This record gives sequence, structure tokens and C-alpha cells, in this order.
Amino acid sequence: MRPAVRDLPPGGRLAALLLAALAWVPSRAPACPALCTCYVSPPTVSCQANNFSSVPSGLPPGARRLFLQNNIIGALRAGTFGPSTVTLWLYSNNISSIQPGTFRHLPALEELDLGDNPHLRVLAPDTFHGLRRLQALHLYRCQLASLPSTIFRGLHSLQYLYLQENGLLYLQDDLFADLANLSHLFLHGNRVRVLSEGVFRGLPSLDRLLLHANRLVAIHRRAFRGLARLTILYLFNNSLAALPGDPLAALPALQFLRLNANPWACDCRARPLWAWFRRTRVSSSPVPCASPPHRRGTDLRHLRPRDFDACPDNGDEDGDGDGANGVAVMGTPGRALGRPGTLPAAPPSAFYRDGLPPHDLRGPQPRPPPPSRDSRRPDGDPGCPRDPCVPPAAAAPHAPPGLLSLLALLLPRL
Repeated sequence: MRPAVRDLPPGGRLAALLLAALAWVPSRAPACPALCTCYVSPPTVSCQANNFSSVPSGLPPGARRLFLQNNIIGALRAGTFGPSTVTLWLYSNNISSIQPGTFRHLPALEELDLGDNPHLRVLAPDTFHGLRRLQALHLYRCQLASLPSTIFRGLHSLQYLYLQENGLLYLQDDLFADLANLSHLFLHGNRVRVLSEGVFRGLPSLDRLLLHANRLVAIHRRAFRGLARLTILYLFNNSLAALPGDPLAALPALQFLRLNANPWACDCRARPLWAWFRRTRVSSSPVPCASPPHRRGTDLRHLRPRDFDACPDNGDEDGDGDGANGVAVMGTPGRALGRPGTLPAAPPSAFYRDGLPPHDLRGPQPRPPPPSRDSRRPDGDPGCPRDPCVPPAAAAPHAPPGLLSLLALLLPRL
């Protein structure tokens, strides 16, 4: 029979109590990697700014937040991160390669920050495949000259995409086609020269698009089609001289626009943009003209209709060639709303009824239009007084003479 604790000598009694206490303590949490700090709620491992040249081993598999920024990590390998990871910060390292499958088994990942890795020049097409819950992806300040066409395939939950300050030379069509929930797209500080027709296809939720500080010289007239919710567009500090075809007309929700620091040509090429400003209510930066010399420094928005009197009248200049925007206004046959003409600048809804301006008599009219203040007596019409003629429909009706005679015979007999 084992002796009771009270029967042991004092020293043995203390040792027995310590052993019992150790036996009662539950198994402890996984060890925290050396030089890192771990937190219980939420499960977090913080290993930033410790000169790690690789991801430290022994990361707790249940960690939800991993902070590994500001180290000198050079490569990422598959199997390094646990499936519970929700937030993964790897910015400001020396990452130059990412092994295929590194992020494949991270179904809970919502934020991935790989920004400020100046040696990251190439990404495999499937680098981010499988990250169905990813909401924010940071790839800023790397050296990515191009992106694979399928790099963002399947990222249906993505809302924030940061690609600024890379060396991107072009953006291919349908690059963002799977990002239906994307609201913020930052592309500034790259070297993109052209925006093609389908570059932003598939982005119905986009709210802000930053394209400043690129090398843009041309924007396809349909490049912004489908961006019905876009409210902020930055195009300043590029090489744009004109916006042919009125690409901004596809942005009905636009509120803030910056176009400064571009070499705007304020000749006939400026007319589509000038006309768009006349019919739109948007907060805009100044749009200073760079040419011709006599207009240098003038704000393009403040040009006058007569500045375009000598310009040829191209029917599709302000539309997209299908006639959808080619409604003519009275006094300027064949010119779209907003070009030089007799109508003041205002939203189209203030002008249109049944698809035509309210005083355009070429279409069906439910009632005669009100007379204009500057109506003049038509030549050779003595029946019109100095004031505008009353439309025939509004004149008092006259009874036929035969009806009056019949009434005169019947009244005495009643």
C-alpha cells in the first residue's frame, strides 16, 4: 500500500504536491518560434523586423494572423502556412520566388500582403488560385513588368487590389474578369501606355480606379464600359492629349475626376471632353491646355462654343459609333448633346422628352411647346402678331354656319 501524502516527511510531501500539480496542468499550447511574440486571442504570431532570412519553423498550426513583415525572407515554399491563417503579412522582405502551391491550402485567407518586395519580378499563373475568401491582395512596389492572364482567376471575394508602383507595361483584356466584387483597384505609378477595350471588363462593383502617374497616351472609347458604380477616377500625370470617343460617358456615377498634368491639346480634339464637362456634374481638377500656344494654360473646361466653330462635324466623335449617343439638338443638326448649339449645359433629363429635345418638332409631341422668348414673326405671315403665334391646336373652336341656322329654327318652338 502506497503511503499517504501526510505520512511523508516534509520534503517528500512538497515534492509530491508539485508532481500532482504538474499532472493536473493541461497540455500547453504549441511553442512560439524563437524571437517571435505569440498572442492567444485571436491566435497571432508576430515575427516582424527580426532579420529572418526564411519563414521561421514551428509556426503554430492554429494561428490566424501571421506578421512576418520587415525581414529579409527570400523565398516562400509550399506547406509553410497553416490552413487557419486569415491574415498574412509578408511585405518589406526580399522575396524573389514563390513556390507553386504556397497559398493553395489556405481556405480561410482573407488578406495577403506581399507588397514592397523589390525582387519579386515574376508570378506563376496559379499563384493565388484557390483563395476563394481572399478580400485584399497587396502587390505594390514590386518589380512586376507583366501579369499572367489568369493570375486573378477565381478570386470572387476580392475587394481591394493594390498593384501600384510596379513596372507594369500593359494590362491585357479580361485580366480582372473574375473580380465581380472588386471595389478598389490601384494601378498608379506603373508604365502602362494604353487602355484597351476589355481591360476593365467584369468589374461591376468598382468604386475607385487610380491610374495616375503612368504613361498613358491612349484610352479606348469603350475602356470604361460597365463601370456603372465608379465614383473616383484618377488619370493625372500621364501623357494624354485627348480622349477621343468620349470614354467618360460610360461612368454615370462618377463624382471625382483628376485630369491635370497631362499635355491636353485644346484644338478640335478637345471637343468630346469639353462637351462631356458641359453636360456632367462632377468634381474635377483643372484641365490646363498645353497646346496650341495661344491657349496654353487655359482650362479646357472653360473653352467656348465658338472655339470649335472651325472643327469638322464628325457624327461619331462623341459616341461609340452605334448611334446610341447621336441624338441631335435643335440648331446643330447632327451634333450630339453638349456640342456647340442653342441648348444650355444641363443633365440630359432636363432636355429630353420622348427621346428628343422638348422644342424639337421632329418627334411626337403630347402638347405644343411653350413659345420661346426670342420668337420672331415669320416672313410673309400677316396673321402673326408681334408676339409668338398661338399654335392652331390652342385656338378657340368655331361652330359651322349650318348648325347655327338649325338652332335658330328650333329655339322658337321650345
